[in-house]
Amino acid sequence: MNKKLVAFLAVVVLLSVVVIGGKTLPRGTVTAQDTGINHIISVTGNGSIAITPDVAVINAGVFVENMDPAKAMDGLAVKANAIVDAVANAGVKKEDIQTSNLALYPIYSYEKDTGKPILEGYRASESFTIKSKIADAGKIISTVSKNGANEISGISFDASNRDSLKFDAIEAAMKDARSKADTVLKGTNYKVTGISTISVESSTPSPIFYKGMAADSANVPVEGGTINVNADVQVVFTFD
Repeated sequence: MNKKLVAFLAVVVLLSVVVIGGKTLPRGTVTAQDTGINHIISVTGNGSIAITPDVAVINAGVFVENMDPAKAMDGLAVKANAIVDAVANAGVKKEDIQTSNLALYPIYSYEKDTGKPILEGYRASESFTIKSKIADAGKIISTVSKNGANEISGISFDASNRDSLKFDAIEAAMKDARSKADTVLKGTNYKVTGISTISVESSTPSPIFYKGMAADSANVPVEGGTINVNADVQVVFTFD
């Protein structure tokens, strides 16, 4: 190998390795030190909008038992259709009646001494979620009860305009964050000058859920109360 080639390779090796304080850094590694002063303040803002719900979601169902699974399903079909028709006749739109569960399963008892399973028959069941105005919820509960529903598992409440309310909650959270930042800087010579970063976290209204409702011939009284739309923002403000 000639001397010129050896000298060239030696230069390449030196350029490929950085030595700092007697230690070598891997090729491609960069170190930096920022001596500037960053005036930033991180604040969490909270926003909450209390609203009166206008939507009720009723959970109701029916089951039929029979030794013949086919007859159990046939009996279920008759009862379930009667419930759906009655609810529709009460003014609920078809698209607001949804099957939430449909099942067929064997029912067993067990011998006391041996634990041997004994087939007692089959249970066919169907559950529905029915959406209605809160003002009509009591009537709907009574309607499904009169028309064959033997399971009413509860009711939850919601707001039809909940998506638009998220923006109101975020706006309230931003105002809260700015107020907190101004309060922290109050009495100093500093003022908020801008925003470095923002992160937003919002939640939909939390449904209010009631269980164990008893339906009789009279309309069950249903009250929606209030629900909240919440938002949290994490804001990094700059100040000078």
